Amino acid sequence: MHNPYVVGRWVRGDEHYDRQSLIEMLLTIQDTAIWVVGTRRMGKTSLLRQVEWVTAQPDSRFAPLFWDLQGGATPEELTRELCWALEADAARFRTATLDVGALCAETDAATILRKLSRAMQQEGRQLLLLVDEAEGFLRVGEQDPNWLARLRKVLQEGTLRTIMASTRQLTQLIEQSADWVTSPFLFGFRMVILWPLKREGAAALVRQLQSAWRVEVDEPLLEQILDACHHHPYLIQLLCARLFSVDANERRYLRAIQDEDLAVDHQVAAYFSFDYQRLSELEQRLLSVVAEQEEATEQELVAAVVPAPEARVTAALRSLHELGHLRRTPGGWRVGSEFMRRWLAAQRDERSAPEARPPVDAPITTVIPETASTGRALDLNEVETVARTLGIAPERIHALAERRIRSEREFFHAVRNIFFEVRHLVEQDEGYRVLVTQDAQGEPILRSEEEIQIALKHWLRPMCRALNINFDRETHTGRGLLDFKFSIGHDFRCLVEVKLFHNARLLEGVAIQLPTYLLAEQATYGIYVPIFLDSAPMELHLRELHAWALQRARSHGVVIDVIDIRAWRPRSASKVESLEDADRYALRGPLGLRALSEVDDADAEPSSLPNQPGLRRTRRKPATGEKRSAD
Repeated sequence: MHNPYVVGRWVRGDEHYDRQSLIEMLLTIQDTAIWVVGTRRMGKTSLLRQVEWVTAQPDSRFAPLFWDLQGGATPEELTRELCWALEADAARFRTATLDVGALCAETDAATILRKLSRAMQQEGRQLLLLVDEAEGFLRVGEQDPNWLARLRKVLQEGTLRTIMASTRQLTQLIEQSADWVTSPFLFGFRMVILWPLKREGAAALVRQLQSAWRVEVDEPLLEQILDACHHHPYLIQLLCARLFSVDANERRYLRAIQDEDLAVDHQVAAYFSFDYQRLSELEQRLLSVVAEQEEATEQELVAAVVPAPEARVTAALRSLHELGHLRRTPGGWRVGSEFMRRWLAAQRDERSAPEARPPVDAPITTVIPETASTGRALDLNEVETVARTLGIAPERIHALAERRIRSEREFFHAVRNIFFEVRHLVEQDEGYRVLVTQDAQGEPILRSEEEIQIALKHWLRPMCRALNINFDRETHTGRGLLDFKFSIGHDFRCLVEVKLFHNARLLEGVAIQLPTYLLAEQATYGIYVPIFLDSAPMELHLRELHAWALQRARSHGVVIDVIDIRAWRPRSASKVESLEDADRYALRGPLGLRALSEVDDADAEPSSLPNQPGLRRTRRKPATGEKRSAD
């Protein structure tokens, strides 16, 4: 009997609980441009899909169109996504006066929406545009603000109703569009906060009251679940999925909660981290203080964040409450859910822990927990345990620490050395187990890009500490989220982008994405890290990647090194057919690569990337005594 709780995908219809009054409000309020704001996994996509499902009924006065912006980076890409959505539901919009195919021949989303809206009006219906992952407007607004301004005009004309959903990150559009002659993009949108579920809806979800097969849950356990999850829909589904049981008589019930059921796995940690990073500094501080004290009054919080004005503290507390991060109690404020409380505690412990550096004479062991190859996701604690037991060998760390960095070029080589150590751990010391899991058929597959970044982070951190290098993951640049940024002060910087070999934008990552980050940050040095699981396409891909890196050095003066990592089980020494390249794990000389002057033109001619405009170089003034080069 299958587990009825849905974890990891959006829901609608009988699987969608609560929100009925919210949906009615979204469809009937006078405002026709609405912005739904919520944290990750609060149910934004499910809300939009449920609105689409409700309004797609034959007697509806709306014609819903779901527009997903995820992955779109240009006006052309977003317009294509709009057309694909329109063509997928062509029957919903087909009229005597409207040819969907001809409409999609238009090249501008604003024009398509205006014509579509007018055609629906003639049919006596209103176009209902449902925009998911609206953060996609951020990248487009940087490139083509005029396109975004035209779109805003259409969305707020009143002829169609727009409901877009995103996190608070979208507020960056206000800054981006502050210098528009017209109003900024978000002005005129009615903001609606997506709260956790109401108690009745949350209880119905726990007991699966909308399902043909309900789940037995006694009242004390129900209260424990609601309290631990703070009515958060995703956390309820996650916890109940862990508790779901079926006895010999096929009775479906939830067993009692054990401590391990409340463990914060890697996905939950990633969601909390994403939301936490997008809080203001004051909100982060308030949340941390509440977590440390378990419960705090508003007066205690005001005193803890001096010199912040009391009015700002009150506003920040209200915002954290609306987003579900905090809850009111008779004694003041508590962290919203038990899951988030544990995540905050883990972050506090990590910050306060002494340097995790083993003694010089510590034995080097290679012990892989069974969970690393079972196919289930590793949580953060498991990743860190695996990383440490794999052995950042003490002598390697101390050898790194003895290096003296006196120039940006030496800094770049130090970071390269770090990634050569990581490559060795993965390829020669069983580290591939951390990066690989299994699919439903038992075949090896790479973990998600986010999981791999987390694993890399736990290898990179101790080596960066040894060199006193600042190290950040998912740093926000003016052009998006960078995977890793290494720095010492402002002058010494190196940007790193990681891509899985099956990513459709593998070549664009080194030809476009990483160079764009470098130009935005006015940095010179970057490292591109493709992760391979299959040896078959590797050599061809690597030739292309290295060629593009060299091309960008010549065309834009940025230095990009490609350090590939093979995430497959190595053959035993008795069965290998050839010896590894001597430069693969240890540098010989200042560079492990040939200088640009030694590379034949024929070796460095990259293949073309379709529809990619040239990059415009913004030169950074070299630091004192630094000679700009492309080596």
